[in-house]
Amino acid sequence: MTSTSEGGPEAGAEAFRFQVQPEFHEIPLGIGLDEEAFTDRMRAYARDYWGDREDLEPLRRMFTAVHAANSQQLAADGAVYQALGVFPIGGTADGTQAPERVSRCTLLISVRELDNPDPAIATAGIVETLARTNDGGEAQLVALPAGPAVVNIAGSRAVWALPEGEQERFFVRIELWLPFPRDNRLLLLCLSTSDAQDLFHYQAVLADIADTITFGGEDDGNGDAAGPGAEPLMGTAAQAHEGTANA
Repeated sequence: MTSTSEGGPEAGAEAFRFQVQPEFHEIPLGIGLDEEAFTDRMRAYARDYWGDREDLEPLRRMFTAVHAANSQQLAADGAVYQALGVFPIGGTADGTQAPERVSRCTLLISVRELDNPDPAIATAGIVETLARTNDGGEAQLVALPAGPAVVNIAGSRAVWALPEGEQERFFVRIELWLPFPRDNRLLLLCLSTSDAQDLFHYQAVLADIADTITFGGEDDGNGDAAGPGAEPLMGTAAQAHEGTANA
């Protein structure tokens, strides 16, 4: 299945291409769609998520309304792709042994403005800026086929006050900051999950996606420009699902 995402194309804007694993289910953003087409896409997504049971129709309607409003806000903020990932953990590839459990994550890809057009200088500045935040994250330079980038891993804690007492949950977030090679913008990939025990699994998932990113419609092969201190971010990107965007 192939999905095309467009992120506010401008004259002379540099296109980019990426691939995601088939376990990701795209959530419509409504970019390039009229209101009726966007609503139809959201309704179809709600049916895929909740099924076709008639008694779940009120839930599907609420789900559609909430996600539609959220998607439109994300698109206004520069998002070009969002998806829900559902990954089986454990089991065997041939299906002879069932997965032990299912792990879920969300993936958001967006485009942001960047003051410095030099990718090597920009990534160094991103690492320094992230180091000043108070989220307890860890940022490091990495080398990708598409150029120098920054990976940042951070965690957070949420607490809900329920009648039976407080309930807490921990979340982990993996970010990839990748400057455009010839434009004053950057590509930000954010993968988040409440299944914190699957951090290493999702690091590999994002690494696979990162290795498929190309700018200008083809692989620039400029990974050597990563600058001092950069480490390779490896991935296979097998059985990928492709998306394209004009940022």
